Amino acid sequence: MKNKQFFIYLSSFALFYILAGAGVNGFIYPFAIGLFLALVWNDQKAYVLAPLFALSYFLNYFTLESVITSASLALFILLVSGLHYKFKKPIKLSLYYVYAILSQAGFVFFSVYYHGLIVSSFLNVVISVLFMQACSQFISALTVRGINARLSPIEIVSGCTMLLAVCCGLMRFNFYGFELIKLVASAMLLFSAYVLGFSGTLVVAITMGLGSLLYANNPVLIAPFAIWALVILAFKVKNKFLPALALLAAEAVLGFFIGVYYSYSWVGILPVAISALAFVCVPTKVFEKLNNNFLSLASNVAMRNVVNRSREGLCKRLNDLSSVFGEMDVVFRSMIRGGMAKEDAKEVFMRELKDKVCADCKERNMCHRMCYEDTKAVFGEMIDVSLERGKATLLDVPPYLSSRCSRVSNIVTTINGLSREYRGYAGLMGNVDNSKILIADQLSGISQIMKNLAGEVSRNVTFDAGKENSIIDELTYHNIICEDAVVYEQNADIVSATVVVKTEDAQNPKIASLVSKICGSKMVVASRDLSSKAGQTIVSLKTSPKFDIIFGTASATKEGSQVSGDCFSLVRIENDKFMMAICDGMGSGARAEHASSLAIGLIEDFYKAGFDNEIVLSSVNKLLMLNKEEVFSALDVCVVDLRKGIADFIKMGAPEGYIKHDGTISVVESGALPIGILQNVEPVISKKVLSVGDIVIICSDGIYDSFKSQKDFMDFANNLKPVNPQMIAEEIVEEALSRSGGVANDDMTVIACKVFAL
Repeated sequence: MKNKQFFIYLSSFALFYILAGAGVNGFIYPFAIGLFLALVWNDQKAYVLAPLFALSYFLNYFTLESVITSASLALFILLVSGLHYKFKKPIKLSLYYVYAILSQAGFVFFSVYYHGLIVSSFLNVVISVLFMQACSQFISALTVRGINARLSPIEIVSGCTMLLAVCCGLMRFNFYGFELIKLVASAMLLFSAYVLGFSGTLVVAITMGLGSLLYANNPVLIAPFAIWALVILAFKVKNKFLPALALLAAEAVLGFFIGVYYSYSWVGILPVAISALAFVCVPTKVFEKLNNNFLSLASNVAMRNVVNRSREGLCKRLNDLSSVFGEMDVVFRSMIRGGMAKEDAKEVFMRELKDKVCADCKERNMCHRMCYEDTKAVFGEMIDVSLERGKATLLDVPPYLSSRCSRVSNIVTTINGLSREYRGYAGLMGNVDNSKILIADQLSGISQIMKNLAGEVSRNVTFDAGKENSIIDELTYHNIICEDAVVYEQNADIVSATVVVKTEDAQNPKIASLVSKICGSKMVVASRDLSSKAGQTIVSLKTSPKFDIIFGTASATKEGSQVSGDCFSLVRIENDKFMMAICDGMGSGARAEHASSLAIGLIEDFYKAGFDNEIVLSSVNKLLMLNKEEVFSALDVCVVDLRKGIADFIKMGAPEGYIKHDGTISVVESGALPIGILQNVEPVISKKVLSVGDIVIICSDGIYDSFKSQKDFMDFANNLKPVNPQMIAEEIVEEALSRSGGVANDDMTVIACKVFAL
């Protein structure tokens, strides 16, 4: 680690020294400042970099001005960094820009006060801050993701900007015709051709040529560097001698025969010759390894980047869809009219009575003008009776009206007719509104599901290349040929692994055990899918939940019935949850069976789709109410989270449930009306924490009705010795039949589920 730090700071000092003299046409020198600021921003030790920065300036210029200006900048950055560190306040990027500008006050003062260079001072500050930003992008990529990281387009541009500035600084190192820029450029192009490929090599060549242009305001090296790159790429073969020789030949032709350079001698070809010789001496295996690593990294990182980018896009689309369904929910709820209020209906009734019954009556003026309040009150009482009872009779006519009105029978008949019409209208509007509420509930549920899914995919998938290589090696060692492996974290609790193996090895139990060993947690096979490549299978594994369920069921049909009115469901749903449910259709026989199977089918589908408990039961209840026939069912649902060991018991008209512990038994209370009776019902939902060995028991009414009391059933269930849930379910049904004289007086169903650790 110490050697690494020493190398970093030595390289930093070398770059400071090179960049301190990297002037844009000998006019401004912003690059060393920008690099120093970028390194400090990327958490490199300011107290080490500051003196190195000041020393590099002094060694470049040997003046008191250079010492004062560089030292003032370094001390200012060192001071603000120290203050932020002491008070544990991170420096925001926007504030660091301000510090970067203020730190150059010494440079600006000397440039303006002593030299009168106002424009160059302004440009120096601006370009240094921009160069700082470019360096920060590139340095951050290397320090955070490592030197082998695949760079984004912005990071590539930032790296090219740094290379351009370095080449600009190297231009001033010319020792009697020996140009350091040519030594570096030729070496980099030979290296790039075998690592970066065609386009990468050309980009490096042009960037270095632009660096020379920036320094001397002369494009003399752009064409030679581009020609070097093309020649190297044209003669690039496994034998490295040929591209090295081609590079030397190209330089000789450009210098001696074409005369690209202003002056040229045999000293000028030495930098290229040294680079070519060094390149040839480097073992071919080194370049092959670098090339393979780069290509592997490119493909793997691309794949991983595509995965995360796709997840980001999917997250955005899911959030957008969630918003759409949420807005539709609001729209449908705003369309609920609720029908005509009772008081408004009474006003309509009053007008109808006045227009139809009293229109040609001689006493009209007396009743509806002089005695208006009394008449209104009497009519109102009769309308209330008709609306509440469904029908008004002559006995409901008060003496005040019967003694003075000859049209009492017509009044009663008209009120009853209007009442029937109003009830029909109210029922129709109620059904319409119920349909709108049902649709709104579904839209709301879909919106929530979309939002939950967006939350799940919003997290970037974290891959683990080290474990992937270990899995491949370990499987291969155990004679299971693994073509590829991917390990990633879905969330804090779940790690997923995917391996590609030969089809004949896909069922090998060693795969799960070996992957578990490497991942550090128990892994289970989630799926096996044939690969697009013949003879290979993709085995997907994920972190095993802490618990699992084994279950047993038993039932008996009511005496005289062909089919049972009870239906049950046992199904795994998403996120490692297990659902057990009993639906007891009211009555028995085919009609009850139809009711219960309809309800249980809807519930199973809703849960599989990921809807919440409240939405599932509310929606199923409303759907059943829209049925032409009355469909009532008692519902008993238990959803067990196999990762957390928590069970949700949801009961609507169902009897109590029980949890059989080691030596004790506890009750899960019941309540609420069956589904399909009332429009708005609230299910009874209880949460219970389950332990290893606990047995959950839910039964239909036919079982409990055979026992004398709840305590009687609890005593029997608690004393059952079998640990197999199937035997427990069967013994409960046998005992219930025995207590009923061997005859099932009602449909009987029992589900028993035992929790065990994985």
